[in-house]
Amino acid sequence: MTNINKLSTINITKKIWKLLDQNPCILKNLRCGLINVTALAKYFIKEENLDTTLDAAISAIRRYDYSEHENVFENASKVIRKPTAISTRSPLAILSVVKDIEVPKTLPQLYSVIRPNQGDVLRVIQGNKSVKIIIDKHNLKSIKSLFLDKDILTVDDDLGEICVHNMVSNGRNTPGILAISANELAINNINILDILSGSSEILWFVDEKDIQKAYNVLYQLWKGN
Repeated sequence: MTNINKLSTINITKKIWKLLDQNPCILKNLRCGLINVTALAKYFIKEENLDTTLDAAISAIRRYDYSEHENVFENASKVIRKPTAISTRSPLAILSVVKDIEVPKTLPQLYSVIRPNQGDVLRVIQGNKSVKIIIDKHNLKSIKSLFLDKDILTVDDDLGEICVHNMVSNGRNTPGILAISANELAINNINILDILSGSSEILWFVDEKDIQKAYNVLYQLWKGN
């Protein structure tokens, strides 16, 4: 019986530690002493239907090792606080098409519609089974006409883009930057539809109705201090 109970305790501890890993917002506030441990233990037991005692759940939370996360998020926060620029663009559209033999032949024809020298947006992302094309909404109809209906998977229009650019050189190699930013958007009830990143910029795509709110959240995060 003792061995069974010990194994059960180990499994519960691993489960609760995994829940904390998956919830950086809870983790951050727990570290700062803003969350009551007993209340959090009750919450995990209820929401995750954990077959354990309250004392065991409390013990697992208290034995969680914060040190690794502290270093990751502290380093990311330092990079985030560096000088940056933030801009928005809308309305945009995302067209997803099947990645078959014919589609790569069609892609060069995009430039018969898109005029980059006039400021038109064109971003092409190739996955294993699909190609995603991000464009200005006013070009959507013309771009769709280049593809067969059977090759079009999804069309999302009325999107907004927030670009955090001029990031410092080590930003791309700093773990936690995307996690912190995505967490701030999530806790403000902003759904991220897509993310793209380059050497010195991160592009966030949200519903156009959320673009001002998303901009304010990211502005406060990146430039508010």
